[in-house]
Order: sequence, then C-alpha cells, then structure tokens
Amino acid sequence: MNIYLVILLIAAIVVFSNLIMFAAVRGSRGKNFDFFRTTKNEINRPFKAEEEQLNELRQFADSYQKTEGTSAEEKRQ
Repeated sequence: MNIYLVILLIAAIVVFSNLIMFAAVRGSRGKNFDFFRTTKNEINRPFKAEEEQLNELRQFADSYQKTEGTSAEEKRQ
C-alpha cells in the first residue's frame, strides 16, 4: 500500500510542477521577459574595458601593417 502512495505522490508532484511552469510561461508571454539578454549583458559588463583596449591595440596593429606595406598574409608566406 505504501508504494502506491509514494507513486501517487510523485505523479502529483510532477503534474503540478508542470502545470505551474506552464502557467508561468503563459503568463509571461505578453510581458517583456528578456531574462537571458539582461543576464548576458550583466555577465559581459566587466570585460568591456579589456575589450576596448584590445580593439585599440588591434587598430594600431592594422595601421602599422598598412604603413609597412605588407599584410599579415604576405608575412606568412
């Protein structure tokens, strides 16, 4: 008898958790729900300064290669 009660409780937990998730998703459909986009922006924020510095270095290296008259592909050959 106890095993049937445990199986019934597990089934009820699964069904109700699925219903709750379904209701949460349906309720957020009309709202602006950009959780993943905002999370990505928050995670990338500490790396903005380093990325700007690397972009400056990349521009400097490109301008240097242009003044030398050789491209990176020509140097490899």
